[in-house]
Parts: sequence; C-alpha cells; structure tokens
Amino acid sequence: MNIHPYIPRDLPRNSYVAIDTEIFGMNDKTLHRPTSGKFACMTIATSAEDVYIMQDETEIKLYLQHLQDCIWVMHNAKFDITQLRRWADIPPRKKLWDTLLIERIMWGGYFDTFGLNDLSRRYLDEYLEKETRDEFKTVTTMDEKRVEYACRDAINTWRICEAQKKVMTKSDWKIWDEVDRPALWAVLDFKGMAIDVDKWMEIARDNKQRADELKASLPFNPDSPKQVVAYLSQRGFKGIDKAQADILEKLIKKYPNAEATPLAKAQQEYKMYAKRASTYGATFISDHLEYDEGVPIIYPDWEVTKALTGRMACSSPNLQNIPARDTKIFRECFIARPGHKIIVWDYSAQEPLITAHISQDKRLLEIFRSGKDVYCEMALDIHGKVIDKSDPMRTAMKPIFLGATYGLSKYGLAKRLECNADEAEYLLEKFFKKYSGVAAYVQRQQREKKYVTTILGRKSWLNSYDESNKGERNSLNSPIQGSAGDMTKQAFAKMHKEWDFDFPFAVVGIIHDEVVADVPEYAVEEVEKFGERCAIEVAEAMCPSVPFKVGTYSGESWACKE
Repeated sequence: MNIHPYIPRDLPRNSYVAIDTEIFGMNDKTLHRPTSGKFACMTIATSAEDVYIMQDETEIKLYLQHLQDCIWVMHNAKFDITQLRRWADIPPRKKLWDTLLIERIMWGGYFDTFGLNDLSRRYLDEYLEKETRDEFKTVTTMDEKRVEYACRDAINTWRICEAQKKVMTKSDWKIWDEVDRPALWAVLDFKGMAIDVDKWMEIARDNKQRADELKASLPFNPDSPKQVVAYLSQRGFKGIDKAQADILEKLIKKYPNAEATPLAKAQQEYKMYAKRASTYGATFISDHLEYDEGVPIIYPDWEVTKALTGRMACSSPNLQNIPARDTKIFRECFIARPGHKIIVWDYSAQEPLITAHISQDKRLLEIFRSGKDVYCEMALDIHGKVIDKSDPMRTAMKPIFLGATYGLSKYGLAKRLECNADEAEYLLEKFFKKYSGVAAYVQRQQREKKYVTTILGRKSWLNSYDESNKGERNSLNSPIQGSAGDMTKQAFAKMHKEWDFDFPFAVVGIIHDEVVADVPEYAVEEVEKFGERCAIEVAEAMCPSVPFKVGTYSGESWACKE
C-alpha cells in the first residue's frame, strides 16, 4: 500500500476512485446525522495500491473538485456524503458506485451481512480489523495505525468495486441506475419530521401511568411468563404452557367465562401500554430530538435498501413501526412546520394491483379495469354475496387475498380469520379456483429454486437450505413486495429529480407505500398534484396492464391520512 499526501490533478476521466471518511467522536445514536464529531481524514484510493490521505477539512472542497470527472466509489455512500456535505456542496451525480447498496442488489437473500469487513472476506479473502474504528470514538488525533486503517478501508473499497464489476449483471445495473441510486440522492435530501414534544411526553406519561396501574391491579407479575402461566392455569386456562400473546388470545376466546380471562386481557393490555411507554417514551425524544430554526425535529436514518425484498428500512428511530392501525395518537404528534401542511401520498391497493399485473389473472384485471373494489368483488366471487365497503366481510377478504398470494398456510389463514383449518382451506381453494391466473402464478413461483425477481429485475435469492417454507413464501411475496418497494422508490426519486418549486425538496419520510412531505401552505395544492402525477406515471410505466390510483391527503399532522 502506497500512501500519498496529495491527490493528483490529472486523474483519467471516468476512472474509479474510492472515497472513505473518518470522523472523531461521533455520537453512536446519531451516526446518520452530520451533527457530532470532528473531521479526522478523507482517504482516496485510485488503485489496489495507491491511496491519498487528507486531514485538513478546509481542503475537502478542493479535493472533491479534482475528482468531479471520476466515478466515486463508497461503501455506504449515504454516510460519507452526509458527513462531507458539512464542508462541500455535493449535488446528485450519476458517477457513483456504492459497494454496500450494489451488494444488496446482487445478493439480497443469499447473504445477510453487507459490512465492508464482510465484503473484504467475500471478495478479497481478507480480514479487515475493526478494532481501530472504535478508537475514533474517543481520540482526536491520527497516528500511524489509524492512518493505515483509514487507508486500508479505501483500498479495500476500490478492490471490492473491481470485483463487483466482474459479477454484476445488466439487470443488477438497471436496479442501481434506475431505482436505488436516484432514491439514494432523494433520501440524502429528506427533511426531518417536526414533532410536538409536549404532546408526545404527555402521551408517554399517560401510557406509563396506565401500565403501572394495570401492573398493580394484577395478582401476579405480568412481566414474568412463569408467573403468568402458573396463575392462569389454576384459574381456567387448561393446557397453557406459554404466555405469548397469540396463545393467550386463543385461550381468551376458548374460555370466555373463565376466571383467568379478564386477568389475561388485563395482562395483554398492560404489555401494550408498557411497550408504548418504553418504545415511544421520553428516551425517544432525548435520543433523537434536534432543532431546526427553533423547530423540534426528528431525523430518522432511512436506508435505501435493507429488507430481503429490496424495500427501504428506517431506524434511529424507526418511524415505519409507529402504531397506526389501532390509534392515530402518535401520528398526531408528527406535525407540519409553522406555516406548512403535511401531505401524504398513498398508493391504493398497490400490492393487489401488482399481483394482477404479474399474474395477468383475467378476473383481477377485469375488476381493476372496471374501477370496482377488489375485496367487495372477492366476496361476491367466493361467498356469492353483494357487499359494500362498510360490510365487515370486506375486511375478511384481505387476509384471504394476501394469504393466497404470499403462501400463507390454511393454519395461518385460520388464525387470522379466527376459523378452523378446514374452513380456511376451503376459502383458499375457492379463491384459486376463481382466480386461476393467480393460482398459476403461485405454482410457477413455487418451482423457482435459485432466485426470483421483481418486475424491474431486482433479485431475491431463495434459501434452499431453509427447512421451513420461508423460501417458498419468499418466492411468492418477494416479487410483489419488492415491486411495490421499487415503485415507491421510483416515485419519490422522480419527485426529487423533477422538483422545481421555490423551496427545498420537502419529502420527510417513506412509510411502506406512503410518501410524506412537509410543504408551505401556499403550495399544497400544486405539490399534491405534482406528487400524484409522479407516483401514477411511475406505476403505470411499471404495470401498464392495470390502472393505479393515488390517495392524497393533507393536514396539520401525519394523522391527516383517512
């Protein structure tokens, strides 16, 4: 390894240069934010042997200018670009290669770890020690060992890129070029979500108080599975051996008049409030709150590709897990900035529409093209009953549809519908008989043994050594869920690329099939139409055989969605 002090100015156009950044003293809880730590160094590798190191933050802008015509290679580019933007303007560029995201595109499902050390072992047969990395948390100066560590990271990133280029397929490149890279630049410009701290803390106190009251009212420790099982088994819950929620729910229904039933309900209610008080309590604020011009803001860490299907993920904190089905109270805390409104765009029936397009099922295509509600029509097809959207039977159709297309067993469906396995099996048979195109799709996918792909070609590798039927389920749901993820990413990336308003890109988050933005009041109507157009154009280009609709909502908070 040859370490040089200055980057040459005559690097060939389109040459690959690996860039790595080290920061002293970063806060472990906010590594995704440019708010802590002090610049340590930037290393640039131009070959398997040559690497340049720069330790003066005032030279970052100049160094990056010298590299403008090169292809930047980074491992987890989101981190490096986020930090480097403290000292230099870095606009979106096509000449970018992220070894982390590209590895996930190529090998999602085949491997489950994608750190730089993992890729070093995988491609270079080298162990990349990470002990020195921990030193950067506490030290403020570079020594010979830290210099060598930082330079080795850049060298290995360059070498991994060279190895990836040899195995990358055209379809892998298409996903990177058309989906994940554009989405990455959009994510880098996400604005945080404003939050009503006082309301959040009030909810946290209420949840804690309610949990404490329920705990005190119970004659056993609700956090002790052993005590829960012992107490409830003596009061009518025959055969109870575990205190898991699904087991208690079954026993509550089986023994509605037992002495144990109200106690089990109280225990489950306690667990819910205790979970909310813990996960969405005071530490949520203390760990993640920042301020932007006096406005309290939460900035989550959005990952462009994380799940097996290629969908996005969120952490620190995870806003995708904020309760929404049984209560909107938490979403009400995420509010618009002063003088702004929250906008939510939401694909209607996104996954059923994708299923119709992929399977080309004649009946599904007929339903969607007619504009009728798919679940109401399913009730007619399966039960012979005409219902409207207010009918409880419509709700029961959703798990049948999802169960059939995602490989749910008759036992799993029976649990969701609260019926016996024979009834669930009958419903699945009725569904597949009526929707023969979906049945053919399911059979076709179940024959796949290597990998399956989304509509755009994103691979999801199947684990042939899995003794459960998880691989079989992935063969069914990965193309559908993955296509939904690709569609949503392309939608907000298109918004980002075509954004031409007199204020910065306003998207603040992606919650599965929802795109959430925080927009000045005067522009709400215009931005609503713009976002809806982008989302529909992307969807129709991907699935031209079915018509898509996008629900658009706006209001004072994230709870504006109906």
